[in-house]
Amino acid sequence: MATKTRKDLGEVISEHNHKTVYVKDGVITKVFDHKFYDGSFAFKEAMYQQYAYECKISVPQVYGVFQVGEDWAISSQEIKGKTLAQMMAEDPEHKKKYVVELVKIHIQLLSRLSSNLMLPKLKDKLNSYISDSGLSSSTRYDLHVKLEKMPNHYKFCHGDFFPQNVIFDETGKYYILNWAHVTRGNASADASMTYLLFLLNGDEKAANTYLREFCKKTYTNESYVQQWISVCSAAKLKSVSDEAQKKLLLDNIDVVEY
Repeated sequence: MATKTRKDLGEVISEHNHKTVYVKDGVITKVFDHKFYDGSFAFKEAMYQQYAYECKISVPQVYGVFQVGEDWAISSQEIKGKTLAQMMAEDPEHKKKYVVELVKIHIQLLSRLSSNLMLPKLKDKLNSYISDSGLSSSTRYDLHVKLEKMPNHYKFCHGDFFPQNVIFDETGKYYILNWAHVTRGNASADASMTYLLFLLNGDEKAANTYLREFCKKTYTNESYVQQWISVCSAAKLKSVSDEAQKKLLLDNIDVVEY
């Protein structure tokens, strides 16, 4: 089979975090820069997305994983439509309606249990990120202990559930995108990560609306989710370089020193 080049993949529609996304003839191709991602990363994301597809979760179908020069790529079904992020930007007066819709879809996903051993445990992933967070040893210890005491669940956690990753097609059906960070774990931890993503994007009002609606619809005490926010903030430090965002995360870590 002939090796594909980037010219074969079609039009560039986005570039973010050392990934370039192309579209051509109903196929989306995400190419990972080999300087930052190895082949196993692409295969894992494709595997997680395919597993979600086989679980009847509404995701684009995976077509394949292949090399483009030194880089690896995932091809999947193109979903023509608008993301929730686009809808919110086009209709800012009704932003709350879209945040409530995001909560509804998130709860549907989190209602699913997974015993698939190929999915990493959420706690293992968070512990690893806390270890690499750059926080002091005593702070990391406190956070590891706090995380260990949190309840163990095995819900289908997306890890990056945000308006950009939910798209509605022309019939109004939604699809969930970008499955690189999926784990099995506690639903409130996944909710706290979504809350933090809103904050990191400078939308405190939407963050608070999301948290309030999530807790209301799942009969969860906000103080319980806040405990996860502390741990997830520390875990998120590893991937943030902006100083203002780092300060925001540090302000959400509920320990004495940082």
